[in-house]
Amino acid sequence: MTAAQWIEVDGEVLAAIKEAAEPFVDNPNRVLRRLFGLPAIEQDSTAPMPAKIARAPRSSLLPMHEFELAILRAVSKAGGEASRSKLMEVLGQTLEDRLTDLDREPLISGALRWQSRVDQARNRLAKAGFLRSPYRGVWKLTSAGAEDLDRREAEAAERGGQQ
Repeated sequence: MTAAQWIEVDGEVLAAIKEAAEPFVDNPNRVLRRLFGLPAIEQDSTAPMPAKIARAPRSSLLPMHEFELAILRAVSKAGGEASRSKLMEVLGQTLEDRLTDLDREPLISGALRWQSRVDQARNRLAKAGFLRSPYRGVWKLTSAGAEDLDRREAEAAERGGQQ
């Protein structure tokens, strides 16, 4: 057997390897050996399947409340309803100057961290009753969401900042 070598793959390739993996058994090397028709090896000491990228310290990321406010504003400006893809485009432009280097990092899934945090913020807003999805991939502002946006805007104005 030859010495282990390191390769780098993107998130999409890693996701495909995970899809082909047998849970609790495989690591990427075992999956690739099987897919390429190579014989299994007894003592496979290669790295285990990565579970996730290490968490970033909270203070090193754009705060979640800023994502929430940006989402509420973007949906409101879009007439109260818009597709996720259109909102991601708008939010990318809106938040561009406030995103940290860690916010811009890719996750193991291939998505950028800030995009994942937008989805997390959207889920929090939906759970609170401020957004809903009348159709898959469409975000709609509820009346409670419009009221919450007004409240957040008033608080931001009182602090003298635009957030």
